[in-house]
Amino acid sequence: MTSTGYRRTALPCIKILAAAVGMSWIASSAGAADDVPDLSGVWQFGTCGDGGGFNLRCMILEEDDELLTDRAKAYRDAIDEAAQPKYDCAPMSVPHLWTDPYAYRLEQLEDRVLIHYGKDDVTRTVWLEGHGHEEPAVNEFFYFGHSTGRYEGDALVVTTDRFVFDPQGLNADFRIPSSTQKRVVERFSREGENLVLEVTTIDTFFLKEPWTFRVTSRPFVGEWEDSWQCDLDAARQSLKLMPPMYPNDPPVERIEY
Repeated sequence: MTSTGYRRTALPCIKILAAAVGMSWIASSAGAADDVPDLSGVWQFGTCGDGGGFNLRCMILEEDDELLTDRAKAYRDAIDEAAQPKYDCAPMSVPHLWTDPYAYRLEQLEDRVLIHYGKDDVTRTVWLEGHGHEEPAVNEFFYFGHSTGRYEGDALVVTTDRFVFDPQGLNADFRIPSSTQKRVVERFSREGENLVLEVTTIDTFFLKEPWTFRVTSRPFVGEWEDSWQCDLDAARQSLKLMPPMYPNDPPVERIEY
């Protein structure tokens, strides 16, 4: 379950509020809106450096990265590739989702920001602080976590926690998981016409210290595709070529959705 589906928050009626507190409220709101950085739009896949070329090296947590704990390495060695959720069309979570080379769209609303990804029909909701949004219950966890945001000067800062345990939460290609202790902080800001994203991830089970990367996105050129259908047969095609890591176990029978 994503963080977009567990609650509903009613938007305030501007007419009623204006009648209650007068036109001065409208003037002050307009001034506050002017202070919000303009981050909305469709952005190319973020790349390392100045955004040119196809470079994602800075946002890859390597298989033997010095940041990995012994626990992370032990899990990596114990779980086999065939058990990764990506072969069942499960999307990547953050921060690894940013390594998928697809465009994304930011939509800034009064009380929230929506992040639409060009792959897997993923939309994350960032609940902006100061709008009375309900907090999750202590036992609620979400695949994409629970995201709150605030504007700091010319940037949007998003903090996401309450992730479920995810066997591909830090890197789906190298079988590096993340735990319920994962917290991701994303900072979006503009540099000229480009969008800069700085991401810091902590997870004391699997990371010795915070892991940070910085990528740059240019404005998207072309037609934005806002729907994605994962082909389950295609996703599982490579499994036919994988030798079993545990040949004495019963064969895995995958569910057809």
